[in-house]
Amino acid sequence: MYKYKQTVTFMMLLLIYLCLVPFAVPFIIKILGIHFKNVASLSTFLMILTPVICSFLPGILYFAATNENIKETLKLNKLSVKNFFLIVLMAFLIQPVANFIAMITSFIFPNNVADIMETISSVPVWVFILVSAILPAVFEELIFRGIILSGCHELGTVKSAFVSGLFFGIMHLDPHQFIYAFLIGIIFSVFVIYSNSILASITAHFIINGTQGLLILLMNFLNSKLPPETSKRLENASQINIDSIISVGMSALTFGILFSFVLVYFIKSNKENPPVKPNSETEGKKIITVPFIAVIIIFISYLIIKNIYIQ
Repeated sequence: MYKYKQTVTFMMLLLIYLCLVPFAVPFIIKILGIHFKNVASLSTFLMILTPVICSFLPGILYFAATNENIKETLKLNKLSVKNFFLIVLMAFLIQPVANFIAMITSFIFPNNVADIMETISSVPVWVFILVSAILPAVFEELIFRGIILSGCHELGTVKSAFVSGLFFGIMHLDPHQFIYAFLIGIIFSVFVIYSNSILASITAHFIINGTQGLLILLMNFLNSKLPPETSKRLENASQINIDSIISVGMSALTFGILFSFVLVYFIKSNKENPPVKPNSETEGKKIITVPFIAVIIIFISYLIIKNIYIQ
């Protein structure tokens, strides 16, 4: 089978599976006989369970069905020290851009991620970092910058990065996360393509999630130490308004420009890993296939049904 078609078919099946998982989780908890003291412990358990059942198990099934070389598909190669530091720097520089996009989309869609992070912020710090940064960084990257990106390489660098980013955005099944996850997914794909190592995207993913999580913990700690009046004033000051949009937007623009310069340097520094070009067999092949269309339809349908159910 044309590998891209195989990969998109896998993504379609994975998406159907992800849509059904929430309905199965209550039964899993019941079978395990687990009882939770509070909402935070339940949310923490779900954030531990999710990478395992949503990424690890599908990945195992994929390799069992295809017999592909795991090391080659996942690009389990070393990451040079120079690339590591460049990736870390770019992971910090891109965050103001992602935060600005999240701020704008919050006008249209609720920020469910922020609510979840606040809910689990009362757990021990190491548990918080594990569930919010380490597990997502490892398991999500193995699927999207491993299996998915590898399966799209024959389309060329631009198209493969686009498809991997698009599917990464869709996978979150959250309209608020979709746009910035789409952008981040494309960037992560470029990191992996030019470094030839999935450790590049795992590192960036961990830095971004870890930084955002630690900021939440820091803010909660400061609020707990400040007088109620001061804490209230800070909360009011953090509300989204025109001034905050302009401020965050200018920050995003500045850091976005800096990020672009570092990214160009990163690409030029990795000339030994040139852009992937379509071969003669895949030249002219279209991104849009029947499974691709099915992925889009399933994603949109899920969001509509979920919204109706919540309402």
